[in-house]
Amino acid sequence: MTILALDTAGSMCAAALYDPQTQQVLAEVSHDIGKGHAELLLDYITQCFEAAKIMRSDVTRIAVNIGPGSFTGVRVGVSAARGFGLALSCPVIGVSGFEALSHEMQVFAPAQPVVIALSAYRGDIYAQGFDAQGQASTIPLAGNEAELLPVLQQLGADYALAGSGAAQLQVAEGGERRIISASAHASIGTFARLAALREAGNPPEPLYMRGPDVKPQAGFALPRQLAGGQLDELPRQLADGQMSEPPRQQAEQERG
Repeated sequence: MTILALDTAGSMCAAALYDPQTQQVLAEVSHDIGKGHAELLLDYITQCFEAAKIMRSDVTRIAVNIGPGSFTGVRVGVSAARGFGLALSCPVIGVSGFEALSHEMQVFAPAQPVVIALSAYRGDIYAQGFDAQGQASTIPLAGNEAELLPVLQQLGADYALAGSGAAQLQVAEGGERRIISASAHASIGTFARLAALREAGNPPEPLYMRGPDVKPQAGFALPRQLAGGQLDELPRQLADGQMSEPPRQQAEQERG
């Protein structure tokens, strides 16, 4: 069993292959590129297969960051994940950036309720609360400090903050709330680990935080102009063997 994990929701573009039996990341390519995820993602995926020396047919599950993030970035990742799931006949598991960061914060602050706060456009914040067991205690929220604080303060006095928007909330509350981490990104391996623990269900839905001005295309297909339509061609490329991979005999020999 091997999991292919993808993250294009924010400025990071990342792909990884993960073995849930050994709990090891077999290969990872991750760069902070800002924009242009559609042009680079397939190359990153190919690099992972070549580095791990495994076949595409070894993948039994796809993990993808469903957001929040940029509208285009989230759509690129979810479209690619669905394409791979269709081509490889395997389930696609969506994991939000909130969930992944909350999971990582449990390492630094065990049994600590936490609010993941991510900087958004126009000074807004995307946020979600999690209890001491890592379970969501609020729905995903979007707004400015004045809009979010009345909701978050209902969580009690014990929660800490984490994420790129944590400092904004800390200042708005008076500057005393603990910040565990200011990271905006969870590692790509965390998305794979969480996906390994979940039951397969319906295909993942993008987590778009602001509804009025985002209208995903039917089936979340990418516009043809993105990367020359290469993600739209993904199922056909996989079926036709157009994406390079090491020969199975060589791959098995090099794995030992």
